[in-house]
Order: sequence, then C-alpha cells, then structure tokens
Amino acid sequence: MTPQQLAEATVKAMYEAEACSRALGIEIVEVRPGYARLQMDVRPDFLNGHVICHGGLMFTLADAAFAFAYNSYNVSTVAAGCSIEFLRPVHGGDRLSAEAVKQSRRRSKAP
Repeated sequence: MTPQQLAEATVKAMYEAEACSRALGIEIVEVRPGYARLQMDVRPDFLNGHVICHGGLMFTLADAAFAFAYNSYNVSTVAAGCSIEFLRPVHGGDRLSAEAVKQSRRRSKAP
C-alpha cells in the first residue's frame, strides 16, 4: 500500500466512525499523508444569537482537519492544545474550508 493509499483508507475509516463530522455535513475534499482539506456549509442551525456562525462549530471544522491530517499515517494522534483566531464573522449560507498541514510527528512525553 502506498502512503497515499494508506492516508485515503485511514481517513475513510475515521470519517465513517466520526458521527460528529458527518452530522455537521463536513466534507473531506482532499487528503494525502500529513494533509487534509475539509469544507462545511454554514446551516441556519449553526448560527448563534448574533446571527453569525457559532465559533465552536468553526473550531470543530478546524479540529477535524487536524485530526484527519495527523492521523493519515494510521497512527493514533490527538492534539495537546490548540488556539484559533476569528478574523471576521461567518454568515448562514457561507461555505467554510479548513486546511491542515502536518508540522511535526514527534511524540510528547507523558507527565
């Protein structure tokens, strides 16, 4: 199996087991070893009291992109931390994209 085939098979299996991503309509647009690009349409039920997309849903899209990119090697990986900056409001009907690119494959040491 090539690295690309492994990435595709791993991400496909993860997506099938990932009820949250499927429920939110997150789509996998592209995957390769250490890389994932996902998209999601902002539905009316994603809007908060300001009638803009809830930040937690945007964060979920970004977190899913990370998960698919880093786990594309078929090695279980989780994030130790993350931050996000919201640059402008996102409205209903907008289509969001998230792109994740592997930066490091080192293991952290347990405390």
